[in-house]
Amino acid sequence: MASPRFPQQPPEDDVPGGPLFGAGRDRAPGYLASLRSGTVLGQLRTLALVLVVAPLLILAISPLIVRGGDGGDGVLPLLLCVPLVAGALVTVAVGPRTPRPLPPGQDRERAAALALVQFRQAVLVRYALAEGVILLGLPLAIAAETVLVFLAGFVLGYPLLLWLALPTAGMVERIRRRLEARGAQSHLWAALLAPALARTPGASYPPRPGGPGTGPGPVSKS
Repeated sequence: MASPRFPQQPPEDDVPGGPLFGAGRDRAPGYLASLRSGTVLGQLRTLALVLVVAPLLILAISPLIVRGGDGGDGVLPLLLCVPLVAGALVTVAVGPRTPRPLPPGQDRERAAALALVQFRQAVLVRYALAEGVILLGLPLAIAAETVLVFLAGFVLGYPLLLWLALPTAGMVERIRRRLEARGAQSHLWAALLAPALARTPGASYPPRPGGPGTGPGPVSKS
């Protein structure tokens, strides 16, 4: 059996699975509509929904985890909220600074591939920062013997999680501007609106703007 051959360069815009060069925010479907679009963006948004549900489950079972007396009347719970505030401030300071800007002078295929990698990394880093604030509240609540400390961490961390890590159109635009801060063109939307390698059955893919054979994007072969 012959060994499979892999492309040496990122796929061109007329190759199924390649970036949709020329696509922008105006071609992006809504959040829910994108979940079945079969695109890279749809996959990332599906993953993000799973991730943002996890803290809600922890919140639901937190009264079963944090047991003890009425620890909410002392000074200790207030003192233990200080690390939570510090963690939230670190998240606010560091989260928006990811990812790093792209270096200028790259061809569009390389820029799109690198932008997509850095976008994914930025989402995970931002999620970890915000989730860390929430999870930090759990051991602190156990130490304080009151679930109110965990609730304080949740109130501080969960809005940051939604703001920094949920790939809405506004969040993608903020990261795109961050990637292009040094003058490079990231083609981030082109990479995100490309058909994903693992295609969703029955999904409809966005059309490729311009280029040869303009019309419906790649569809599964019958």
